[in-house]
Amino acid sequence: MLVSVMSNDLSFLQLIKVHQWLDELFLAHRTALLSLDLSQAKLLFDRYESNLLAHMKDEEESLIPIYGARISDVPGGAVELFIAEHKKIRGFLAEFRQALSELRSQKGLTLKHKAIELLDREGMYKGLLQHHHARERNALYPWLDLITSVEERANLLAGCSSWSAYRVALDAGRNAK
Repeated sequence: MLVSVMSNDLSFLQLIKVHQWLDELFLAHRTALLSLDLSQAKLLFDRYESNLLAHMKDEEESLIPIYGARISDVPGGAVELFIAEHKKIRGFLAEFRQALSELRSQKGLTLKHKAIELLDREGMYKGLLQHHHARERNALYPWLDLITSVEERANLLAGCSSWSAYRVALDAGRNAK
């Protein structure tokens, strides 16, 4: 793994906090689903999905183009891998959205079985996410730190809507305590 910039500088590795926040939202969704609280599961999934899609858009429109233009031949860190994984993630999200919609018409034991099936699929998805997050943590973010100036990093992070949403959520959590 690359060593990123000095700890007192802005770093794209801060986006790992966005991943962790998204993971917490997804876990809250899964917990609601496990309890068969379908309204809450849907609400939390919608929040998770919109923030994850914003995060991937940030990466695809701002970060990955710079990475791809300035770097080549990073083992396990090809631009095509990041884009392909994002496509798979979007496919899973569409599948989950559809499955959640279909759960609303189920009752009793069928509802429980369908919820278990969805939780199983979401478990497979979590495996993809873990690999994807590791790829970003070990390649994309550290390399971006190395090929951008502090000023570029500040501007790029400020332009990331997912970073802003995470910070708003963090501040809201602090103010609620």
